[in-house]
Amino acid sequence: MAVIAAAPRGWAVFLDRDGTLNRHVIRDGRRGSPWRLDDLSLVEDAVSAAARLRRAGARLFVVTNQPDVERGFLRRDELNKMHALLADVLGVSAAYVCPHTAERRCRCRKPASRLLHLAADDFAVRLPESFVVGDRATDAQAGLNAGLTAVLLTTSARPSTVPAMSYATTLTSAVTLILRKRDQASATLIERNLEWNSAQ
Repeated sequence: MAVIAAAPRGWAVFLDRDGTLNRHVIRDGRRGSPWRLDDLSLVEDAVSAAARLRRAGARLFVVTNQPDVERGFLRRDELNKMHALLADVLGVSAAYVCPHTAERRCRCRKPASRLLHLAADDFAVRLPESFVVGDRATDAQAGLNAGLTAVLLTTSARPSTVPAMSYATTLTSAVTLILRKRDQASATLIERNLEWNSAQ
């Protein structure tokens, strides 16, 4: 975990890494995580999407499963270099990593929500006002388990049967959804305050 700085209590967006912020690496015809900083290639809209979220007042966190650490393919120093780059280029406040394989059955591997709670404690984040974005069901489930609203990246947008989850085809459209939901929540709060004041 690389903590950059603390901040006043606020809302946040928890971002999966591989397949969400950066492209997968293809090895032997299979998608995988980058093992070296030189292999880390951001998706084309990562910088602009992160900037929009920061302008809206969001803290950005990376929450990622990296089992190749335990398998010995990914060195910790390379992992730290990648997350330092995400801090510099995208303004990510901290990266929270599960280094274990699924066989370990640890408490930090998504879809468990432990890493999200750790970030919330470290940075005083209001989880009910926050969001998670990822390209796998485990990303969305981790967010839902922590009481967040989830946006799942898919190849084709579709309606969701889960109230706290939406689908988006790109990181840009995911950010648009998040900001729209933030605006709707603010409008609802203002309306409720007006109703309460008029009833006094």
